[in-house]
Amino acid sequence: MKRQISTYKALSVCIFLSTAISISAATAAQIDRVVVAQGVYPVSFDPHRTTDIPSRVVHANMYDSLLVRDKKLQIAPSLAESYERIDDTTWEFKLRKNVVFHNGEAFNAQDVKFSIERILDPNEKSPQRGWINTVSEIQIVDDHTVRLTTKQADPVLPARLTLIFMVPDQYVSEVGNEKFANSPVGTGPYKIGKWTRGDFVDLDANPSYWGDTPSVQAARFRAIVDNASRVSALRAGDIHLMTNLQPDYLEQIKASKDLAVSTAPSSRVLFIGLVNTKEGPLQDERVRQAINHAVDVQGIIDGVLLGYGHRAGSVNGHLLALLGVDYQSPLYEYDPEKAKKLLAEAGYPNGFEVNLDSPSGRYPMDKDISQVVAAQLGQVGIKVNVKIHEWGSYAQKFNTHNVEPMYMLGWSLPSLDPDHWATPLLGPDEPVSNFKSQNIYALIDEARKTMDPERRMAIYKDMNDLVHKEAPWLFLMQFEDIYGLNKGISWTARSDEAINLTEITIP
Repeated sequence: MKRQISTYKALSVCIFLSTAISISAATAAQIDRVVVAQGVYPVSFDPHRTTDIPSRVVHANMYDSLLVRDKKLQIAPSLAESYERIDDTTWEFKLRKNVVFHNGEAFNAQDVKFSIERILDPNEKSPQRGWINTVSEIQIVDDHTVRLTTKQADPVLPARLTLIFMVPDQYVSEVGNEKFANSPVGTGPYKIGKWTRGDFVDLDANPSYWGDTPSVQAARFRAIVDNASRVSALRAGDIHLMTNLQPDYLEQIKASKDLAVSTAPSSRVLFIGLVNTKEGPLQDERVRQAINHAVDVQGIIDGVLLGYGHRAGSVNGHLLALLGVDYQSPLYEYDPEKAKKLLAEAGYPNGFEVNLDSPSGRYPMDKDISQVVAAQLGQVGIKVNVKIHEWGSYAQKFNTHNVEPMYMLGWSLPSLDPDHWATPLLGPDEPVSNFKSQNIYALIDEARKTMDPERRMAIYKDMNDLVHKEAPWLFLMQFEDIYGLNKGISWTARSDEAINLTEITIP
């Protein structure tokens, strides 16, 4: 991999130097609108229509949920001032008073009922249904009190509710889903301004916001797919915060007097799904295990990401570690000869041909990683045809089971509960699950209804070991999130990938 590392370093240095622009004057100038650049544009402004983080990053500044994760990643009040568990299946939430939506409508219990029922309605086809589908009844006690009843004991409900944004019943019912997505209304600290699909969206501070007045009064989220272009824009002062800074640029950004870097261990795990719900070689466990033995994941981390990543070998073992649980994922040994042996045992001594879907610009070096994986699988006889996609169209593919037998996906949910890695990705009838295993299903179900925290963690350990063996994925890595900053702003990266404009200050 040494030659590969040198190639990536040389290429990045050339790009960096060719786009270098002095920004001393830019950083000194007053920042009237803070500009954040992500690699992709939000899929939708309807917060119930997507599951991807870039969309949610924008949504979280426009909408509020009942509960949130604070800066320390602890569950904290938001639209619900307090909550309590009445019994194993009943939770009561006291809602904040004097909250209004951007259009002036008062927020109340009916909006909570509407928002949750909208996600649960099968006709709405919300990809978030699995996040909240344990809820069986929403009872309005009064205008500012709601009780949620679950089908079974659900220890994760408070964490789930950090993901569910509240929308206005009256407005959405009057205008319909399409107009709501184009003219969104929330209760959040910012309301939507000008926007051009695929390019940018402006957010302006909400003067009627129930919380503290933010330091940043105007912001813009831009979509800049190419990493080098994002770095160039950062150096020019055209943007003030960029996501997914490639490791190649890290030391050079740190060395600039006008720029800074903020990093955090990510809750995101990157994998390549191995679909067993379609006819073909990937239905055989030995083939899936062979694929894992055939790819030098540590070499990819070292050569493509320059060491900024950590190997993963299960569905949520990396998250358990972040939460302080004593668990270390088992890892597949890089062993091409063993891979060939397993392929032969499965009836594919000469390999086979398969397609791999990959996004471009969504994750650090995503298409590059896919191409290296394809090349290494080719060494054991598996011919991989890599198909590169723009993120918006790709999100529609994996949300509708319309992926190729192999597909790349990075998964992170700000709930920070292990269930939200297990259920959406490997649970039955889930929009983004493309793997069938009754054994895994059983453990997911058991963990979801176990109220004893220690027992839950023990179940997840057993589940992770089973997932490792059945190999529903080519296990890749846990990211290290790296952000580039203009020193005209002050902000600290979080492990849940949130970019809350209210946490940015302008010194």
